[in-house]
Amino acid sequence: MPYDDPDATDPMTLNGVMVDTDSDQAMRGMAECFIEEYFRLGYDREGLLKLFRTRGYAGPHLAHETLGEETIAAMIDEYVQRWGPRKPSTPDDADSDYDGISLPIIDTPSNVEE
Repeated sequence: MPYDDPDATDPMTLNGVMVDTDSDQAMRGMAECFIEEYFRLGYDREGLLKLFRTRGYAGPHLAHETLGEETIAAMIDEYVQRWGPRKPSTPDDADSDYDGISLPIIDTPSNVEE
């Protein structure tokens, strides 16, 4: 088999799966995973909120758009209350706008801000 041809029987082949659901619980679960992951990386409350507001982070931003600012902020507050506050230690590049990120698949006309 040629090197570049994927083998359909290879269990290590990366496969993306899309699961459609009308449940907000699925989106909440995804948002909780992002909150925990980035909190463990050292993001504080404000850093997490900025992450969810930034279009360059497709998953967190989708959760923010779907659930709303108040819900995301409440979820972050609940997590911070459970695990304790963090000192502001987001990476230096977290202070930038991320306007330079180009994600052509995500930046469809309906998603692009004017």
